[in-house]
Amino acid sequence: MRTALVGVVLVGCSFKSHTPAAPDGPASADDGAIIVSDGTQTGADAGSDAPDPGDGVDWFTWPEQQNLSDPTWGVQLTDIARHLPAQYGQQYWFPGDGMTSGHETTHGIQAHLRNYEAPQNGRYNAFYVLHDKAAFVLEPNMRKADIASAIPPSLQGSRYATYITGQTEWDDTPLYVFDEWNAYCNGAEVAVGQVQANLYTGQWTDAVMGPLEFVVYAMATAKTASVKDPTYFATNLQFRRFTAWNIERAMRLFNAGRTMSQFSWATQDTYATSLRTAADANDLRAFARATWGTDWCQRVLGF
Repeated sequence: MRTALVGVVLVGCSFKSHTPAAPDGPASADDGAIIVSDGTQTGADAGSDAPDPGDGVDWFTWPEQQNLSDPTWGVQLTDIARHLPAQYGQQYWFPGDGMTSGHETTHGIQAHLRNYEAPQNGRYNAFYVLHDKAAFVLEPNMRKADIASAIPPSLQGSRYATYITGQTEWDDTPLYVFDEWNAYCNGAEVAVGQVQANLYTGQWTDAVMGPLEFVVYAMATAKTASVKDPTYFATNLQFRRFTAWNIERAMRLFNAGRTMSQFSWATQDTYATSLRTAADANDLRAFARATWGTDWCQRVLGF
């Protein structure tokens, strides 16, 4: 899903310094690497078997922008609604559909951050993950179209044609894939949270299939970057760490939602099995293990 604001040309605007959110600040000197302002690394390699490859994301603090509240929303949708600047009004809101409102409002927040808060020393995308936290990630030097070949046929889900081979106007912005991924994760946060709080009133939907499917597309994006822009991939800790962090979040949401009657679906369970066992996904699994570690892949992804 995309909305009009996201169509604004991505530009690097002046960086406004906000205190990084604890506890996930930039890497320390103990990491054996020097982190420069664009999130890249020089010196020692990050290491593929770090205790948790999602640690050390450089978080940007994005506080609430308005005071909105409704007892039917739940904690997660309230968070998202409050972090969209008030000037955008209701253009991202879908009354009575919390998951879609969360997804589309996330696009609005991320577009605002990209256009008005991003560092000016490069072309960055922005991802708001709730709890006042956002991550800026530099775009790799590749095309979105390059990602398709890294996605095996068994894992080309229902969103593949829409977002991977489709949306060609975003071909020069490969982290468009992450923009959608994060919006699906935030929408799932809303849906799962509403079920847990006995607030969900919608019909059945594939709320947690989106995060799972985009885990594959995010892994494929990383694998493609390692080939098309190897210097970026080798040195940009922010990219690798945020990818790992959001993979873990997406899998947590999938595992929480897949057994809820509102979101359970045999098709998504089959897709998860394919991710873990399909022969044509061997290369993607091998890449993930080499990048984020075998223990982490087993714990988080189940392979």
